Amino acid sequence: MASTQQTASSITCEHRLFVYGTLAPGKPNEHILADVTGEWQTGTVTGTLYEEGWGAAMGYPGIVLNKQSHNSTYDASITSKIDEQDEQVTGQVFTSIALPEHWQRLDEFEGVGYQRVATQVQLANGEIVSAYIYTLAKQM
Repeated sequence: MASTQQTASSITCEHRLFVYGTLAPGKPNEHILADVTGEWQTGTVTGTLYEEGWGAAMGYPGIVLNKQSHNSTYDASITSKIDEQDEQVTGQVFTSIALPEHWQRLDEFEGVGYQRVATQVQLANGEIVSAYIYTLAKQM
């Protein structure tokens, strides 16, 4: 039991990815994470979805998080507009001790139109965890 607690306590943002589009189970690009052992949990983040980014053509808009959710890299005119339109975006949190070995591959897959940032995710059980998420790049 101690080793399970130790493993659980060693899980950090580096070991979690919040997905809200094509990488989620049952979605077009689920195969990208299929070779990584891990666990999926439902969660939500606060932000605004835009019909931007390569996923939008497939029906998967990109997200811009509200400024309380992360350290904003958007200028003030964009973040004030975003915060007025905030919504709870439901997705899946993928947790895997092996995830750090795959960040470069995931970054390349998402491409320059997206940036990986840390955010807070509320899980379905009410727990708040830190996770990475791919958001629309700041040149929006």
